[in-house]
Amino acid sequence: MQPVTITNLDRLLTALIQARQRGELHETVLERLPSEPGADHIFGTRTDKGEFKPLIRFRFDQQLPDNYADVLRKHGYQRIWCKQSER
Repeated sequence: MQPVTITNLDRLLTALIQARQRGELHETVLERLPSEPGADHIFGTRTDKGEFKPLIRFRFDQQLPDNYADVLRKHGYQRIWCKQSER
């Protein structure tokens, strides 16, 4: 039996599915791109008060595949970019 490799894309989809199950996420995913070298790449949602709520963070060295936006779309998520400074 071969070991199972869990990718960063798997981790992202799992975090989104769990947030959807908890009722914290419907279909819009906010993506905060790193604003400076070494900054985290964060995916989250907005709370009822309009505040950004992180769901998962990736360090600068944790890469996602180039087609991750297509995979999110296939799973029914709409991705919106926002700047690190937006709160």
